[in-house]
Amino acid sequence: MITAKDFCDMIGNKMASDMWKSMIRNNFPPHIAEQLCDAIDRKDNADMFNRIMKEYNEWLAQQQRQQQYFQQFLMQYFK
Repeated sequence: MITAKDFCDMIGNKMASDMWKSMIRNNFPPHIAEQLCDAIDRKDNADMFNRIMKEYNEWLAQQQRQQQYFQQFLMQYFK
């Protein structure tokens, strides 16, 4: 589950990335700045995808545990 701290970290990371991209655009020629900023965006997207997959896997594991508990309950009471 995403906590308030996780959410704040995501916002902070987005702000830091935007700051880096702004500094890059101000200090590099446009063709180089575009490539560097694209690389930052790809990394941010990959990080977000990994976070979503981690959350999904945790949710899936929880669902599997709940299913096992329910099956055990049924086996105990309906032998």
